[in-house]
Amino acid sequence: MQIKFLTFILALLLIVGGCSNAVGSQTVPGSETNSQDNNPLQGIPISAVEPDIFTLQLGVAVQGTVDYHDINSMAVLVNKQNKLPADYVPTDLVETNIPFASYVGSEQKLLRQEAAENLEALFAEAEKNGLILYGVSGYRSYQTQKAIFNNNVRKYGDETKANKISARPGESEHQTGLVMDVTSQSVAYSLVTYFADTAEYSWLKDNAHHYGFIIRYPQGKEIITGYIFEPWHLRYVGKDLAKILYENNLTYEEYLFFAI
Repeated sequence: MQIKFLTFILALLLIVGGCSNAVGSQTVPGSETNSQDNNPLQGIPISAVEPDIFTLQLGVAVQGTVDYHDINSMAVLVNKQNKLPADYVPTDLVETNIPFASYVGSEQKLLRQEAAENLEALFAEAEKNGLILYGVSGYRSYQTQKAIFNNNVRKYGDETKANKISARPGESEHQTGLVMDVTSQSVAYSLVTYFADTAEYSWLKDNAHHYGFIIRYPQGKEIITGYIFEPWHLRYVGKDLAKILYENNLTYEEYLFFAI
């Protein structure tokens, strides 16, 4: 960790001497330009990372084994710096057996099989606790995401504003088939920030990791993730990794920067 701390200080000095808002180049996970030597926080002001992260005791069960650049890995990193190919479609998509909001189309009911099985177990456990969750948006193709993003650009009149709430095509985790946006009757089956005030979310944030899911875009970490707080956005990363992220209050980018 001492080496990582020195690396952090060097990076911070370089940023102070240069431009702290430089945008990292976009790369396709698995390409020769995206190796484990790259900084997963590329393009993010390093000063945004919480200082007390250096004291964390990261779990050894996952450390060094996370293959974040493999697009077929459950732990693939997809963000504004790490894009998926336009033609990427997971080969093991299945329809998820959970309640869905009435307006959800067939494509968005799909998840990769491992993620689907664990989400079904998560929903079942929530129901045992008197909480009924509904799926809204799982897998999205590159073309679907392109249409969504373009619609948001028209709505907000600016790509930069749109990109705070919506991913550009290729940069959306939904294309991995490892994400499900969820909601509840208490918020009229919609995706809204005040879902965070519900009993459903309160239970989810403290239990989703038991089933391999994380709240991917948490509150207070917007400058790191690049997106607004999305209490509805559940990302499957596997149980071991989800446990580490939850117990240490880490975003995935923070974990990768300090653990690899």
